[in-house]
Amino acid sequence: MISDRDYKVLANNAYEVDKEKNDNPIRENRVIEVRDSNEKIVNEYKVLKVHDNEIENGMQAMAVAPIKNGKPDTSQVVIAYAGTNVDDGLDILTDTQTVELNKNTLDISTKLNFNGYNK
Repeated sequence: MISDRDYKVLANNAYEVDKEKNDNPIRENRVIEVRDSNEKIVNEYKVLKVHDNEIENGMQAMAVAPIKNGKPDTSQVVIAYAGTNVDDGLDILTDTQTVELNKNTLDISTKLNFNGYNK
């Protein structure tokens, strides 16, 4: 079973998927290390898939699996995703439409570039 500490590390790393904000974004096959308070590696996760949707809704997510006996244990896949990034106009537009306006589909306006605000 995956610990709360591991979930937190994975969720924080989901923000590193964004290639527009990171020089070395997380990509498939990268290994993410979870360390204890003494900086000892206690768990490792292999990134199986990443999703960086910078055009439609600003979502960043990744699927990871714990490494057991040197191989990813795909019976315990975790989907980690970034929350709202207040510096990303597309993310704000998506949240406004889906959360505040209670829409289950996005208007085409989130796919447009508003004077460089959405990248």
